[in-house]
Amino acid sequence: MRDFIAIDFETGNPQRVSACSLGFAQVVNGRVTDSSSHLIKPVGGHAEFQSKIHGIKDEHTYDKPDFGELFPMISKIFQSTLVAHSLFDKQVLSALSDHFRLGLKFEYFDTSALAKHRLPDLKNHKLGTLAKHFGLPKFKHHDAREDAITCANICLKLHDAYSGAENIVPAPEEVHEFKGLACGILADNEVNYKEAYELLYWLQDHSKTASKFPQLYSTAQQMLEDDKLDHIEGEHLKRMLSSIVKELG
Repeated sequence: MRDFIAIDFETGNPQRVSACSLGFAQVVNGRVTDSSSHLIKPVGGHAEFQSKIHGIKDEHTYDKPDFGELFPMISKIFQSTLVAHSLFDKQVLSALSDHFRLGLKFEYFDTSALAKHRLPDLKNHKLGTLAKHFGLPKFKHHDAREDAITCANICLKLHDAYSGAENIVPAPEEVHEFKGLACGILADNEVNYKEAYELLYWLQDHSKTASKFPQLYSTAQQMLEDDKLDHIEGEHLKRMLSSIVKELG
């Protein structure tokens, strides 16, 4: 895959519809040819915990358009094949499409899943780890534009390393997708807030699996009710996920 647009969202609060920043990097014939970012007035405003992560506050977005107002100016982005480094960005984009009734249909590939498929022995498959593995320049994590550029270059590196091989991971069955998500979260031996929300959103979208693990689902909901995830809560989620992964074999 040599032509695509890599995207990265930052959110203003725990709601997946609360995008406050969008970064993108356009790739044409295997080269990043354009990149930019947009600040967005988030649905539901800003929460302190999320602002501490990426530094974006109400003072930065109060006079910016919401996603529905911004969309006509950036709609061409979503007509391309989209690449991002998690399911989180897909979850955010789908929520925005529903909320603003945009009816978006898009092709989406997760470089994190592809890296797990191609580099199973790597200690984890986070953006920073893969950037270091491929010798990419240092970048400012949680800056949407820089994350998108790094994601684009990781996608290209994975393509170059496995040219001639199929670079699209087959869609797994739901239980295998869940196990892959859990293993990815556990890879660096910690659970951060973004991973916790990615897990919760995934369970909300997959009721069959959520019903099999009701304690995990309810625990994740309860822990994130205050819009935060402290170290103790993260450790508890980690233990629960570890136990479930062992159970799944």
